[in-house]
Amino acid sequence: MEYINGYLLALLVVAVGFLGIILALIVLEVSGWKFFVSLLLSLIAVGLGGYYYYVVFQTEKGVSNPNKLNALLSQVIPIPQPVVPLPPPQEMSGVQPPVTTTAPPTAPAGRPGKVTPPVAGKVTPPKEASSGAGKAGVPVPKKEAAPSPPKK
Repeated sequence: MEYINGYLLALLVVAVGFLGIILALIVLEVSGWKFFVSLLLSLIAVGLGGYYYYVVFQTEKGVSNPNKLNALLSQVIPIPQPVVPLPPPQEMSGVQPPVTTTAPPTAPAGRPGKVTPPVAGKVTPPKEASSGAGKAGVPVPKKEAAPSPPKK
């Protein structure tokens, strides 16, 4: 049952290739070079669909490595190895390291346009509000609206 999906996908790719060939013949009426481009792409699709069908069939039979194209390309294009080695795994213990947070960037008092980046591990506490109207943390008293003059 698992190979049915492979056969159906191969059939779909081949069908799209044949549809492209039919459309290439229609394009031949309009332009010659567009015909050759679309015919070439359609033939590539039919070839890849046929090769995919072959790979699925060989896999179903039990061949160890039916994908000859992939084996050929892996010899031509080597797979890069990681440059940086992985760090050694840390031992699991019941004690977890403390969580450090970073403060949002703040602008220094003398330079309103400059923003300093946060320092890792340091958290700056918010500044205490002083007693003054309009400062953070102190409510501003609402002014009462003056009565409007009577309309005549």
